[in-house]
Amino acid sequence: MLDIRYESSAGVSVALNSGVYVGRPNDLFSREWDYTLGYRALATASRGARKASFKAFFSDMAQADAFRRCADADMQKGTPGTLRVEGWFQRCFVVASEVDGIGGGFFAAKLSLVLLDGVWRRGTTTAFEPVQGSADYEFLDLPYDLPYDLGATSPQQYAVNPGYSGSPAKLVVYGPAVNPSVRLAGNLYQVDVTVPEGGYMDIDPLRRTVTVVAADGSAMDAFSKAHRGSGEGSGEYIFERVPVGTSEISWDNSFGFDLTLYEEEGEPAWS
Repeated sequence: MLDIRYESSAGVSVALNSGVYVGRPNDLFSREWDYTLGYRALATASRGARKASFKAFFSDMAQADAFRRCADADMQKGTPGTLRVEGWFQRCFVVASEVDGIGGGFFAAKLSLVLLDGVWRRGTTTAFEPVQGSADYEFLDLPYDLPYDLGATSPQQYAVNPGYSGSPAKLVVYGPAVNPSVRLAGNLYQVDVTVPEGGYMDIDPLRRTVTVVAADGSAMDAFSKAHRGSGEGSGEYIFERVPVGTSEISWDNSFGFDLTLYEEEGEPAWS
């Protein structure tokens, strides 16, 4: 059975193929481009929000109530939920439920959703730990009485984007860190803030936010402290996409961080 679920903006997850059954909805596995025509060419092409509809069979009334309450709360607050399909996700609103059959302990309905992102995404996260120098490199000791010795070179590290297009890059930097910066595929991701010990900084390219969270849970908006250069392609844009393939990644090794690269597809992958 297809793993599909609705996750509310409050973090409540409701399975849609257990107690509620939607099968494998055609509309979720379809895709569409918005475009305008030019002279013997496409003038523009983009993928925006679109409506999707499919049938649902409800046999668990408690599950039906939980789904309705989560979806309506998100609509009322104007904060989208997330539809997840086998690891792929997209922000959405559930805008309608049209009941077209009621029986003893079950009912059927047509659900209408607005898919907001234009693409489905799947994230792959890699942890990068600081590489500590070792005191055991005796062969690096210079044979002269100098105030320094040679040091071991940090091994090169890489990030891999397995998709077919540039990927948004999410970074979570763990404190303590002062003005942390990461260079990835030639672009500098830097924020001029102090991340406290026990806290972290979240750079979210999907929501376009930069947030520092202290150990006690208090949060600070650090967007204004992020380097944005002159925008995409300038070499220091905080939300720069990472190109397809393998890219070198480097930083000063004074902190650790997680890197999440998001593949983007017009529909959830079939395989």
